[in-house]
Amino acid sequence: MAYDKSTTIGEIFRLSAKVLNENDVFTMGKRKLAKVFLRELLDLNPTANDVELESTYKACSWRKNIPADSESFWNFVEKEYLDLEVEVEPKTKFTELAIRVNEDLIALAENLSYIKKELDSLEQKKMKDGRLTADERYYRNQLEYFEKKNLVSKDEIVDYMTHKIKQHAINAAARRLSVVSIGSSLFWDSPYAFGRRFSWPLGDPYDIRSLNVYSNKFMDLPASDYRDLVKECKSSPEKFKEYATAYINGASSEFPSVREKLADLVQKSHILFDRKQVIETMLRHFDEKDYISFVSMAPLQIEGIFADICREIGVSEKQLDISSLNDKLQHIDERIRRFFFFEYYAFLFPVLRNQVAHGGLVDGEFEDTALHLMLDLLPVCELTVSEDLPVMHALKILKDSAKNNFLKLVGLRNSPIVPAR
Repeated sequence: MAYDKSTTIGEIFRLSAKVLNENDVFTMGKRKLAKVFLRELLDLNPTANDVELESTYKACSWRKNIPADSESFWNFVEKEYLDLEVEVEPKTKFTELAIRVNEDLIALAENLSYIKKELDSLEQKKMKDGRLTADERYYRNQLEYFEKKNLVSKDEIVDYMTHKIKQHAINAAARRLSVVSIGSSLFWDSPYAFGRRFSWPLGDPYDIRSLNVYSNKFMDLPASDYRDLVKECKSSPEKFKEYATAYINGASSEFPSVREKLADLVQKSHILFDRKQVIETMLRHFDEKDYISFVSMAPLQIEGIFADICREIGVSEKQLDISSLNDKLQHIDERIRRFFFFEYYAFLFPVLRNQVAHGGLVDGEFEDTALHLMLDLLPVCELTVSEDLPVMHALKILKDSAKNNFLKLVGLRNSPIVPAR
């Protein structure tokens, strides 16, 4: 290419891409790559030295403010034409990313090691006793789920190391980040989910030990207070009772009571409105401290609401007839993007439900169980107003159109069919 004032920006972009694609910046480094670029831009002999490259460019370039000294000049070429930072080599970024990947693989291996140890322990107990209890079977299912979750993440990391880390390092060293790179940097520069695990305020979602009976509760609290409160609840049942009661009762200046939230949700959700009488009866039992009645009703209502949500997203009655609670939850998890508490309701809630169903509670435990179930009920009811549900999605579009946002109505024709009620 003969560079002059007539050279177009498109020609420069194409040459820059060609040089980056045909040469390994990790092996060559930025400076050698900049010299390759200038030789091709100026159509000079491969043997042209640095002085000739610099002087030729300055003689024919139309650009102003070209640095006078050589070091600044080459930094200018790297930055303006190859989009690489002045002080950061891609191979330096590569090393940083590789170290982070190694740390993630170590954490992942520790998760898998703990899971294997727990599974081996359950297997030994089964061989000794001839069976596992229902709670132990749920725990085994939980272990197997987290094992699969971690193995999928391991495959994702291996794929990243094999096919994507070089380009990611180049993007990370680039002066002007692409949209994808910006998105990655917001998540601590990690392009795979396991590397972003600490952004989840409830704890590491890949560590089975992070899942506990509080994982779906107290969601209206500030993130800064949440972990300290859960830590206190774990250390003292009396603290849980104190905090849960205060949370359920609400604070007028900070957040409404759970009863107020549920009443509002019943008015907004056609799913809950069909259960209005039962929900109000159940809440009246709670208010009157008739915890035995509340505890007897709440698990059935929670599971029934999950079944109603399944119908809403297109699961047939035939499928529901043969679906366990876990099957229903998997249907929901596959179709609703904001179902954050799948793991709690799949593995921990059934243990509590079975205790109630099989008479496993004794006097003195009913109030504590009622507090747990009241806090379990709220997220399930909130799920019934998710915009991922066809009816709620359609209502949102109609509300937007009422505000003269008519373009969204076009998408309504292609939205999922609203089920007949």
